[in-house]
Amino acid sequence: MRWKALTALLLGLLILGLTASGAVATADFVNQTVNKTPELPSEFNPKKPGDEAQPEGAGSVIVEVGARAFGIAIPGLGEIVLIGTLAKILAEIIKYIQEKPIREFAAGFMNEIPAKKGDYIQVTRIKDNTLEIGYGYVKKKWFGLKKETVIVEHIITITKDEITAVDNLFTPKEFGELLAKAWMNGWDANKAKKLAEDFEKEYPHFGNIRFRGATLSCGAFDGGWVILDKEGAKHIIIRHILTNVYRTKDKFKYLSAQDIIREIKETIRNPDYINCGSKINGNQRIVLVRYSPKIGTKMAVVLEKVGKGWYRIVTAFPASKY
Repeated sequence: MRWKALTALLLGLLILGLTASGAVATADFVNQTVNKTPELPSEFNPKKPGDEAQPEGAGSVIVEVGARAFGIAIPGLGEIVLIGTLAKILAEIIKYIQEKPIREFAAGFMNEIPAKKGDYIQVTRIKDNTLEIGYGYVKKKWFGLKKETVIVEHIITITKDEITAVDNLFTPKEFGELLAKAWMNGWDANKAKKLAEDFEKEYPHFGNIRFRGATLSCGAFDGGWVILDKEGAKHIIIRHILTNVYRTKDKFKYLSAQDIIREIKETIRNPDYINCGSKINGNQRIVLVRYSPKIGTKMAVVLEKVGKGWYRIVTAFPASKY
């Protein structure tokens, strides 16, 4: 009784469509809020002649309203093609889910930059899972029925894949906030984005670097292996790459992720000297310092002991104070 199963399926999809309408309304609201460019509700879109016509055919359930289609593969029933209201509901839900990282990134970025710059306002443009952010204006067309975003000063272009590539370290909103801060501090936001992405790719391959040990006024530290974990990598990116707390830290702007990791390793292997650092939760930290010809200043690497013969990198940065 395949037709009974098909009927039950269609009823279920119809109920899903009714239930999902509220979710779509919410998604549309978020879309308008983030993009600052409201769109007309679907019921106000002009229809073309023939929209109400239903094509002939068998083996598929088809209701045609406009040109949007959505296919669902059902085991044992083949593919059901939905064209029309239900298809639009499902397609909008899927589109919203797919674009969610982009919208979260945009919200984080735009919260950190001024709402206006001169005569222009914050604007965003999303197309094919690619986000553009900048300053510009919204141009009205068709007597105000259609609006087009015009970007006059471009800040950053980023894809969904680039956002999700660093989700091991940052949420989309966090990543947006960090790149916005980098831009506010004089970075090219696109270059800061690339450095953060490259560092995220490189740090898992850091390996184990040998620390020779040291005897200091704050204690004796045996030699051991040094690791760079997720927490340390994130701290380096946040505090010493994307933000410009100290002027010397902009030296990182001219290094690649591989350069930075290479400088960290060399400082651990051959420090010029080692100082006592702060004591956090009873764990004494030490600071390894080495002059780096590559960056023209001293590199500092902060270590803390995590076990017998093992240390982790807390952070690393160019430091003129040591």
